[in-house]
Amino acid sequence: MKKSLLIVVLLLPIILFSQHNIIIDGQFDDWNAVTTVVTDSAHDEHDTDWFGDGLPQPVPRKYSDIDILEAKFTHDKENLYAYVKASGIVGRTSSSADGQKAGRYYYIITIDVDNNDSTGYALQEGNYWPNSTGYDVNMEVEFYDGAFNTGHYIHHDFLNDAELAQGSIDLHNHILRLGPGTYDYYTQWVVFPDSSIVEVSDRGPVYQGIIEVAVSADGHEAEMKAPMWGWFGDENGVPTIQLGDTLDISFSLEASGELSESAIEAGYNGSKSVWGSDTAEPIQGYVLTDLWSGVKQRAASRPESFHLKQNYPNPFNPQTTISYSLYEKAPVRLFVANSNGQIVRRLVNNVQQAGEYSLQWDGRDENGKAMTSGIYFTVLKSAGTQKVRCMILLR
Repeated sequence: MKKSLLIVVLLLPIILFSQHNIIIDGQFDDWNAVTTVVTDSAHDEHDTDWFGDGLPQPVPRKYSDIDILEAKFTHDKENLYAYVKASGIVGRTSSSADGQKAGRYYYIITIDVDNNDSTGYALQEGNYWPNSTGYDVNMEVEFYDGAFNTGHYIHHDFLNDAELAQGSIDLHNHILRLGPGTYDYYTQWVVFPDSSIVEVSDRGPVYQGIIEVAVSADGHEAEMKAPMWGWFGDENGVPTIQLGDTLDISFSLEASGELSESAIEAGYNGSKSVWGSDTAEPIQGYVLTDLWSGVKQRAASRPESFHLKQNYPNPFNPQTTISYSLYEKAPVRLFVANSNGQIVRRLVNNVQQAGEYSLQWDGRDENGKAMTSGIYFTVLKSAGTQKVRCMILLR
């Protein structure tokens, strides 16, 4: 890996792994036992356009709110947890309610999920420093206009508009494909407990999905929790992140800086952005050790009780074939939903034996009315979980 050297409190010769019971509540005593730690120098904040300007390294900037002092990382059976300590106040932004420009603040954890520098992107492409490479996904929180905005996931493995468009289609099928990427192309989404998603953009509507965040009373500490399943998996159902994986993890704080010391010195009075960021040295070789079954290598794919195949043809007109497999006897619900999540056609609602099943949808709703052109979703629910596939109807 072409990454910078790691400065850690705990030094292990081959792997780093941890597991602790963390509660996202703004109380930080439960982080005291976490020993996977990086420390970062104070007063090393910088501008956020140095790489785009062709400079070899960033220009210093005064902005204590994004000045990282310490970062920690741990996991449990289902979730990733991140901690950061800053010189200033994490998440602080200017607010339009105070007559200032609506400010932005990002608490960012960037992850190389496959220990492979040929996939993902290099941090410097986003003007982060120090540079390291091979990052595929983010767990991230945005504060905007003086308050929390979204807790979202990001996938960066795209090189052009065509790949990004396909990535968006894959995302709605709960599929993430790893590959080469650049900073400028990414999908960004909020996941909800029922596994539904909404793609989001910066400064968008407020969404609180399954990512949780809390900031200390004095603002100097923040913690984040992201369930692993929010990154979904590949086309074969293998999770993007799961127990047994080895990760490289980078921590960044970044913000528009209307309230930064640099902005105050310039006399902007909250009216102008003075972007700044700070990135700690990455944690390398962090193993999502399975402390519950003793597995320390990539876990085998957990056997699934059912599988939903992609409909064919897709796009389609006037009908398409939907196929699925049951690996054990179970209650099954199969239905078609529109892009607003409303059920338009119920196809199956009974107990079925293990086996292969196939049926057709004729593009009509419950009342036999032909549906208009658009995006629809096949949803298969069984055994307390669900699979979703995206369909395109073209009239």
